[in-house]
Amino acid sequence: MTPTIAAFERSPDRGKGLARDMRVRWALEEVGQPYEVRLLSFSEMKESAHPMLHPFGQIPTYEEGDLAPFESGAIVFHIAERHAGLLPEDASARARAITWMFAALNTAEPPILDRAIATLVEHDKTWYEERLPIPIGSRARTGWANCPVALAMPTGSTMR
Repeated sequence: MTPTIAAFERSPDRGKGLARDMRVRWALEEVGQPYEVRLLSFSEMKESAHPMLHPFGQIPTYEEGDLAPFESGAIVFHIAERHAGLLPEDASARARAITWMFAALNTAEPPILDRAIATLVEHDKTWYEERLPIPIGSRARTGWANCPVALAMPTGSTMR
């Protein structure tokens, strides 16, 4: 069965690949899975049909038969679980890869997204200069100094 993903009809990033459907497209392309795309306007994302697939009225969604996961990380994880090549077969290496996937979504991305929103949307506010460097800048840098060490851990090492 060919899955269908929902994506922006007109992306806020003007097609630079930053919208979250790009993660799902990448995963599907990597595993060689054909897919269809249903393009949605911002108003269609809030209409009754789409929130039935994504309760927060966002993109992406993924539909394959009766299965309809939402949220890019959950969709990519689903694809990785069903197709060879995105996750290592070794259990320890697989756990490390999944850990980094969650770290990217839950730790690394939020301060980067906060900074992007502040820069794009709030740059004209009187409090912009105060908001930008702290806490966003410090949050974005926290922990990055340890990443080379953690990434270099051998496959059989204990996760930190």
